[in-house]
Amino acid sequence: MRPAAAPIYGTMFYAAPHFHHCPIDGRVVALDLRTTRYFLVRGASGTALVQWQDGMRRQLADDAFDDLIAHGYVLREPTGNRDLAACDAISPTSRFETGPTCAKRADLAFLSWLLGSTRLRIATGSLARVLRPLQKRAGQMRVQDREELAKRMGRFVAARPAIPLSRSCLLDSVALYLFLRDSRVELVFGVSIEPFAAHCWLERDNFLLNDELDHVRHFTPILRYRA
Repeated sequence: MRPAAAPIYGTMFYAAPHFHHCPIDGRVVALDLRTTRYFLVRGASGTALVQWQDGMRRQLADDAFDDLIAHGYVLREPTGNRDLAACDAISPTSRFETGPTCAKRADLAFLSWLLGSTRLRIATGSLARVLRPLQKRAGQMRVQDREELAKRMGRFVAARPAIPLSRSCLLDSVALYLFLRDSRVELVFGVSIEPFAAHCWLERDNFLLNDELDHVRHFTPILRYRA
């Protein structure tokens, strides 16, 4: 009698471009950019993601992610060179400080357009659509020195109160990202559970740009976006 076939170990899996996840206290929270939906990955797939993150990849069976594969979240072929690893969970260590700056008339017009167009995309589309202008402007980004970055941050802070749109973390972080035009700035999305909450902010080189350190430390990063 022939022995049963052994399970296949060491299979490579990849994350779909719209799928992002992070482990929190032994559970896995995921984000689908296409639907702007956060959800818990339960059952065998959730356990497999934790094991994958813990370096136990060779111990996973070939069907470990069948449920996530069926939903199009996990792939067997690389797309965009995205490994299945969770988002880097390193927290910022310092807050980036800016001095007082006067807003320029051109800044008011540009920021008004940025906030208005971003708010419209948030209201009418998915998170993937909200991030699309960041991808399109990747060629306009460059590395700013700290002095220039501080000036642009100050101009944003000075101009923002003059724009009569309610503040929100997503609206203001996306607008500030586009206003800064710095290729090293990251747009970070974070989550917490019990109770569930989602938040976003900007970082550069472990410096927090537009929030307070004590606040963002309540959230585990699930997506770090850089054009």
